[in-house]
Amino acid sequence: MIQRLSLTAFKNFRQSTLHLGPFTLIVGANASGKSNLRDAFRFLHGVGRGYSLAEIIGEKYGEGGVLQWRGIRGGTREIAAFGAQQFGLEVTFSIPGKSDTQTMTYRIEVALQNQLPLVTSERLAVNDEYLFESEPVAPHDPAHIRVRVRKAGLGRTPTQTLSRHQTILAQCVDHPKVTSAVREQLQLGLDTLADMRFLDLNPQAMRQASFPGQLVLGDQGENLSAVLYAMCADPQRKETLRAWLRELTPMDAVDFAFPSDQIGRILVSLVEENGAQVSAYSASDGTLRFLGMLAALLGPKPARFYFFEELDNGLHPTRLHLLLQLIERQTKQGQLQVVASTHSPQVLRLASAETRQHITLTYRLADQADARIIRLRDIPEAQRVIDQHDLARLHESGWLEDAVTLMAEEAR
Repeated sequence: MIQRLSLTAFKNFRQSTLHLGPFTLIVGANASGKSNLRDAFRFLHGVGRGYSLAEIIGEKYGEGGVLQWRGIRGGTREIAAFGAQQFGLEVTFSIPGKSDTQTMTYRIEVALQNQLPLVTSERLAVNDEYLFESEPVAPHDPAHIRVRVRKAGLGRTPTQTLSRHQTILAQCVDHPKVTSAVREQLQLGLDTLADMRFLDLNPQAMRQASFPGQLVLGDQGENLSAVLYAMCADPQRKETLRAWLRELTPMDAVDFAFPSDQIGRILVSLVEENGAQVSAYSASDGTLRFLGMLAALLGPKPARFYFFEELDNGLHPTRLHLLLQLIERQTKQGQLQVVASTHSPQVLRLASAETRQHITLTYRLADQADARIIRLRDIPEAQRVIDQHDLARLHESGWLEDAVTLMAEEAR
């Protein structure tokens, strides 16, 4: 699980840290930095996928010119805050080991030289002991960076010379001079960063037929029918799906059907108690989005980390409690983690006491250009006020922003 993300000169964050729980809700006004946090996680995800810095920030194309990766919004011109020529990210996460849990901390600093991104510093540590760490860039060789890599046993720590265009983590994991024990640890870190999903569910994509056997839900909900089909092949998963479906819809939907077309593609239909079927073509956008969330979180191949923007988008307010219950139930099991942004006061009202401990506010002070991050529980007197008043009403009234403004004024 990711425990902490620190941002330095990244987008509109000058120096901020996001603390995370199993389920973290992010609230804040427009342009306060919520989407920039998503960009920070996507940058780290690009690191996990082994892309070069130019590909992470820009775009990645595969064979035949097929777009595999959309870059970070704003590209190299806007990824660093306020005209800075360098930015940094540091993430701390835990990984279950054979006998105990390991804590890894990964830090990367990137310089922008004539809009070309280059590694200036990078380090990965496990339980506070480094696996690799870079040395300062030598002026006589600006295209490369020297890296000290941990070595088992006694002896001089070996130093490797690597490219600054690629992350050190991606280069070391395949380097022949890195010991197998260290490579195994590096791969764990790389896999954790790679196992992230950023779903932006689109009902039109979810209405597309798909071939059975496709077990991964696309970022916009592609392959929904195939994923649900695979889930229904497991009696226990199918019963879980049916239970959620009965709670969600007022139309007495009790089962799923998967009629196929002439080339073998299937499209999910909801079966009502009277036998009538409603295909994905006619199902409401909110129903499809909820089915997409079920497929993502309960499906055969869930990710460890999900980021959802506008969590409540398209779902009727009377059904929001189901979405919160689903996420809280799944994250409580410890197998996956969810970070979600929302503008909905109702989401805050419905959040459990445990989830409320991880509600975070992004904000900007009136006379400052940079965005800041604070957990609600870290705002002075916030817990007392929240205990006495409705959190949703406090959010609607702007009390949260007023409280951090007052806190900043008292600190001057």
